[in-house]
Amino acid sequence: MNNPVEELAAESGSAEGRAQSHALKRELGLWDLVPMQILLVVGIAWSGIAAKQGGTHIWFWLAAILFLFIPLAAVVGWCARIWPLEGGVYQWTKYALGPFAGFMSAWNFGMWALLAVSNVGILTATSISYGLGPRAAWIEDNHTLIAGFTIALFLVILFVNLPGFGIGRWVSHFGTAVTVLVTVLLMGLLFYHPHASAAHPHVSPQSPFSFGRPVLTLMTMNLFTKIAFNGLSGLEQVAVFAGETRNPGRAIMRSAWISAPIIALIYILMTGSMLAYIPAAKVDLTGPIPQILAAAFGGGTATGGVDWGLTLGRAVILVLAIALVAQYAVIVAETSRLPMVTGWDKMIPAWFTRLDPRWKTPTRSIAVIVTLATGMGLLATYGTGAQEAFQVINSVGNVSYGIYYLMMFAIPLLVGERFGVRAGPWMKVAAVSGLVVTLLAMGFLVLPIVGVASKWLFAAKVALPALVLNLAGIAIYRNGTRRA
Repeated sequence: MNNPVEELAAESGSAEGRAQSHALKRELGLWDLVPMQILLVVGIAWSGIAAKQGGTHIWFWLAAILFLFIPLAAVVGWCARIWPLEGGVYQWTKYALGPFAGFMSAWNFGMWALLAVSNVGILTATSISYGLGPRAAWIEDNHTLIAGFTIALFLVILFVNLPGFGIGRWVSHFGTAVTVLVTVLLMGLLFYHPHASAAHPHVSPQSPFSFGRPVLTLMTMNLFTKIAFNGLSGLEQVAVFAGETRNPGRAIMRSAWISAPIIALIYILMTGSMLAYIPAAKVDLTGPIPQILAAAFGGGTATGGVDWGLTLGRAVILVLAIALVAQYAVIVAETSRLPMVTGWDKMIPAWFTRLDPRWKTPTRSIAVIVTLATGMGLLATYGTGAQEAFQVINSVGNVSYGIYYLMMFAIPLLVGERFGVRAGPWMKVAAVSGLVVTLLAMGFLVLPIVGVASKWLFAAKVALPALVLNLAGIAIYRNGTRRA
């Protein structure tokens, strides 16, 4: 028997939107969504930010899981059951809070995604610099080479996405497999130290895990919000593909709960492994996993032969760089669906809604997203170092992501009984918890956690672009509603 709430949600969509959504190929099932969840949530940079806290990072991860991750899984599952529609959070906010909220939700997610993937050149250059050894350290801050990586990798992402999930889901599976294998390798490095011996035992710079009470300061609260909001957000993103998923209401909810404990374990182990090799103050935020692999497997051999441990470590670093491209290919795919669904609602030109006759994918929308992301990537490092550029891009994008999350967490509090279901007390508690952590994270986005030339200039680089981007979104919405 069909879920009556799902039937009501399906009936509430526009006829045109439903027809075009049904034209999409339903390639995805539960066990496609679970690895996709892991790939979209787990970011190689966030364990580095947690490592800045030292051994007491475990308390910060546990608090982040309690106050954001579990509430997020609850709200995502609840909304996906009510509105199992292509477009995810855009559709949820459109029906619950109104068309303007829906559009601004999609707009802010799109801005976050474009800024997030624009880091691909920086992060790839950092991985390669560690993978090739100390003599290649210059690569990390070579702007010309980073620009070349950015253009080449976005061309790869474009050609992966054009045929749809017939190919794209296998790219997602590959990226997830590499992420999990690297995590297993890092877990092993907690107990086995490649270049240690009885004469020269391994000495950790600090304890990888500490259950001592952490000191609460402005900096540690800043780190907590970044661990929670950056590291553990993203479970809602697969809902964008509801129109391409079999039994989306059930599959999306189950994928969130299955992947959640796996993601939490991955992060805690990665952070602990990092602290077993690298002093907390010296963690490289743009490439923490390549940094730990280089530290663990570096050292050379006494006989002058091939150092297979070093070779393995460098190979893993380079494979991890490929997995990052796979992750960004999925982000580009989901972002490209938002112009399509907003076009169905006539908020932007119908040109974006055209599906390729052969692949049944929004190829025009994909091409526009890739072009914009490439442009942002080329501008990202202009006139600044890699560490500061990474922070600025990240912070501006996360202001947009915060706005998007505030709307999503507001849904259970404001929807009432208009769709035949009311949020229970625990769902409302979860929504409030998510709102509070999101607001706290947004407040800390203007504070840098690495050295910068000017804190005021850093704050301006974050706040002003975020304001301009939202004003542009409002202008586009007003123009679209007048045209409609």
